[in-house]
Amino acid sequence: MRRSLLLLLLALCAVLAWRSGLRLPDRHLPWTPLSPATAPNWLTGYKLGRFDDDPQACLRFLRQTALRFEPLEDRSTGDGCGFFDAVRIDGGPVAYTAPFSTTCRLAASIALWQRHVVQPAARNTLSAEVRRIDHYGSYACRNIDNRATGRRSEHALANAWDVAGFRLDNGDRITVASHWVGDEAGARFLGQVHDGACDLFSTTLGPAHNEAHADHFHLDARGGFPVCR
Repeated sequence: MRRSLLLLLLALCAVLAWRSGLRLPDRHLPWTPLSPATAPNWLTGYKLGRFDDDPQACLRFLRQTALRFEPLEDRSTGDGCGFFDAVRIDGGPVAYTAPFSTTCRLAASIALWQRHVVQPAARNTLSAEVRRIDHYGSYACRNIDNRATGRRSEHALANAWDVAGFRLDNGDRITVASHWVGDEAGARFLGQVHDGACDLFSTTLGPAHNEAHADHFHLDARGGFPVCR
């Protein structure tokens, strides 16, 4: 309901602009498809959210990216756990510690983040490019913070990804555990990729959130209001 009202409001604004003689660029129109080549803007989060209701549109988007992926069959793996509208990612513009599976919407956010946030930040602050992302995985059938009771984690639906560090083409390695604090280039780089993630993922958690995230960024696509910590 909230998404429909937002679309109606955006459409009304676009129509008013057109009647006033203004021609908005396609990237600022709510009904144009999301493009991997377009830098994120104020509509990107809305368009990513639309993939929740249109899995085929999400797959079409991923096929325009350089990610190597394979769609997975929907399956339940336990109480509140499973893979639905998910893909398995095994490479792309950068390598990974290991292949991993995520929801298609989360994979779309990852593709945009790597292209428009991670690599520009590496070039600007480290004079290098990221060649591999080290991660702790995506799927795990568990509750939040591994508690015995409570709500399921987004990891239970492969809707979250934990990033631990980045390996550069000059051989250096930047990790959340070792480089988050300080004024060095590594800390500036991590700050930029964290802040940029907040614009592309529903939830972005890092060392500033709590001790459980002292060595990684938690990125998920749970929907609802964004959380950036």
